[in-house]
Formats: sequence, structure tokens, C-alpha cells
Amino acid sequence: MPKTLLMCPPRFFDVEYEINPWMHVDNPVAPEQARREWDALYELYVGRLGWEVLLIDPVDGLPDMVFTANGGLVIDARVALPQFRQPERQGETQHFRRWFEERGFRKIYEPSHDFEGEGDALLWNHVLFAGSPWRSDKPSHPELAEFFDREVISLQLVDARFYHLDTAFAVLDRQTVALYPGAFTRESVERVKAIVPRVIEAETRDALAYGLNSISDGDDIVLSDRACGLIDHYRGIGKRVWPT
Repeated sequence: MPKTLLMCPPRFFDVEYEINPWMHVDNPVAPEQARREWDALYELYVGRLGWEVLLIDPVDGLPDMVFTANGGLVIDARVALPQFRQPERQGETQHFRRWFEERGFRKIYEPSHDFEGEGDALLWNHVLFAGSPWRSDKPSHPELAEFFDREVISLQLVDARFYHLDTAFAVLDRQTVALYPGAFTRESVERVKAIVPRVIEAETRDALAYGLNSISDGDDIVLSDRACGLIDHYRGIGKRVWPT
């Protein structure tokens, strides 16, 4: 089933501060390369997969707006906006709110606790898996449950390199998710396995290659071309894989 995605061109993308273990101001973005890679991803989504891509204008001084998954969680035309913990990203919320409002979204909620959108909350069938504590607070999970009227399963991340849920957890289809066990408490992994029929466990090298920071429509999966183990596994279960 075709997906609808939101992207933000990397016009102002840069490393201007450090808010996760991967960011280093002495290792700046290569702007031309970033734009080429962004264009290639856009073309893959639209030209090869036939997905719809909507755009939000980038804002100077907000370099992380390119990570649009953090800009909100959308389920059934309801939008939960982000409540960013880091001051450097808090200015993004007003721009994402305006974008949703201008496109007719009326049921918009801003949690009172820290919450970073789809980066920390992934929908699997009728269940919402929600992560904490690096960027989102666990008390935001009951807020999501009430607003979306969904069951929310809280998952605790324990490795700061995997600071968002979507860096260590991926929804593949109605029967399958993939995760990196080393990013979670044992209890969290057991919660997932108690609900999801098929749980694929990623190896450390694939997780560190950001192989789980992927996207799937159930048949096609787009992920890092360095996550070789996951690529082979997905192909082995009949998925169409698009390494990038």
C-alpha cells in the first residue's frame, strides 16, 4: 500500500551542536553530498516506489528539521506534536504545527511531557510501541494512549547510541517487527515478543549501521546499504529491499 511521507530539504542541515553520541561539531555536514543523498532518497520514494512525499520548508537555525519523523505522530488524522527536550530543537514545534494546520488537520495535541514524535512511537496494527527515556518521557505514553485511543506498550532504551525508538526498532508488516535487543531492557524485548508473532533480532553491526532506522510499506523496505545482515534476512523472507 503506498505511503505518504513528510520530508524537509537539507538546505540548512548541519552539526551546530551536540545532543547525541553521534554528533560532533568538528565533523560537519558535507552540504553538496547531503543534498545529493537527499535527492536520491526522494527519487526512490517517489519515482521507484510510487509513494507520495509532502514537503515542509526548512528554517535557518533549525538544522535538525530534516528529521521530520520527530515533527509529529499522525494516526487517523490526529497529530501529536513534539515536546522537544533539547532547547536547540524546541523552535521546530511551531513550524510543524503550522504545517499541519495549513493542511486541514484540526485534532492536534501537544503533550505536556517530553515526546519526539514518530521517532519515539511506532504503530504496529492497533498497538503503539513507545520509547523512553533518552528523548521522550515515559509519562507521555498515557497521554498518547488517551489522545489516540490506542494501547501503548512502553519500551525502555538503555544504550544512548540508540536515543530514539526508531533507531533500534522497525515495523515491517502486520506480523513482523525488527529490533536490536542490546538497545532495550530484557523486559522490553519480552513485551514485544509476547505480542508480535515474528520478531527479527538485528546483529550489533547492523544496528550500528542504523539498519533499523528504516521504513516499510509491508512489502518494500528502505534501509541503510551497510546493514548487510538485515538486507539478506529481509530478502530471505520475501521482502523487496531498497538499500540506500
